[in-house]
Amino acid sequence: MIAIGTTMQIEMEDHTDEKKTKKLRCRLVDKSKGYLVIDYPINVETEKPSFILDGTKLKASFISESSTVYEFQTEVMGREKRNIPVLLLKDPGKEKYYRIQRRNYVRVEATTDVAVHPVGDRLPAFTTVSVDISGGGCAILIPKGTVLPIQAEVDITMVLPMQKTEQKFVRARCKVIRTYQSRPEAKMRASLQFIDLDQKDQDQIVRYCFERQVILRRQKRD
Repeated sequence: MIAIGTTMQIEMEDHTDEKKTKKLRCRLVDKSKGYLVIDYPINVETEKPSFILDGTKLKASFISESSTVYEFQTEVMGREKRNIPVLLLKDPGKEKYYRIQRRNYVRVEATTDVAVHPVGDRLPAFTTVSVDISGGGCAILIPKGTVLPIQAEVDITMVLPMQKTEQKFVRARCKVIRTYQSRPEAKMRASLQFIDLDQKDQDQIVRYCFERQVILRRQKRD
């Protein structure tokens, strides 16, 4: 389920602030019976290696080859010197890998092209861009003169510019949850909830959000 070379996200308690957690990333370099072997984790905010004591409890997550996000509880079991220094994490087994549910998906700021086709109405189709995206829905800009009634259904096609592959096109049927302005002079926006979305397309959205979150953190740090 988790392949060699997979990037993993790790969360651990921040002992300097009990209300915070440190977010780290690492790469799976090997697997052995009962263990996941990772390179030394890098702090997402500082981009520096983080030293983790043996016995430290961690929460790890990763995206599988089928683009599904899983998380599991683990702990540091030891460390070794190979071609590179590595940590040994306890592998709880795939039965303890839990798929992240829709309500846990992270919403990220993202501007991507979106084609919108209202369903069962005479409202015209239009093209626009997204404001933010999550595995459960998105927000889009509404062009001037366009009306989207609350609870109306629309079919959308969204372009996702992935980092390591060509851009992906995902399609979904959505419900208009609300329309609003972020400030008085701003364009109207619509919050859309996915109500009919192929699992493969949802997995692509989750992967895109995962990648986008890392980019935004880097930009914030810089």
